[in-house]
Amino acid sequence: MDSRFFDRQLKDVRYSPYNLISIDSHGHGETTGRGEDFTFWDTASDSLQLLTKLGLDQFYVLGTTQGGCIALRMALLEPQRVKGLILLGTTVYSATEQTKANARKSRDKWCETKIPSDEAIVARTASFGGPTRVDEKVYEKLKEMWIKRYAGPEGYDPVLNCLLNRDAIDDKLGQINVPALVLHGADDRVFPAQDAKEWSSKLPKLWKFEIIERGVHHLSLTEPGDEVAAQLIPQFITETL
Repeated sequence: MDSRFFDRQLKDVRYSPYNLISIDSHGHGETTGRGEDFTFWDTASDSLQLLTKLGLDQFYVLGTTQGGCIALRMALLEPQRVKGLILLGTTVYSATEQTKANARKSRDKWCETKIPSDEAIVARTASFGGPTRVDEKVYEKLKEMWIKRYAGPEGYDPVLNCLLNRDAIDDKLGQINVPALVLHGADDRVFPAQDAKEWSSKLPKLWKFEIIERGVHHLSLTEPGDEVAAQLIPQFITETL
């Protein structure tokens, strides 16, 4: 995915009091920097450097799925700058061997043709509940973006390797001494909600953990996740700022 992942939030008047900055991670969107070899730590470090260049000393960091992995690492790298974390559908654990095997099967299906087949693309949409969970125009834009950025091994492998080779940081959660709001979909097929409940309880300043009924993995892109987030995020910022 890329920064358009947050189009709903950027257009939502409930977020208008905030200075919203959406950043493409390495290997996604329009990024061209680190090439084929990068980690979530690299993206976290480079995101902090970007915010420095923009003259921002302190900020809240919201991350959904892989973005949550990056947000947590930003707080570990420069905790004095992070006012709070908003974590949607993410994890602190490394990938299991079974997960890696399944992901590589999906990768081979995706890369067996120059342009991913409709079957391969539809399989990827399972993370947000399939095409019916998003507007048809949104789905067509997603397909166009996926083909443009991730077609072929050169587009797919760098981001897959970053995801599958991530290190576990559950033993570092006690060091993240910033307020945190953690939301997770009850129907998340990627990271189990029970796992999120367990690891979030280890955050010293957990403000709230909530499982969203009917919520899928990509909460910011789909209902009811985006609506619950729009209700809780302003409250979180008001109470922790």
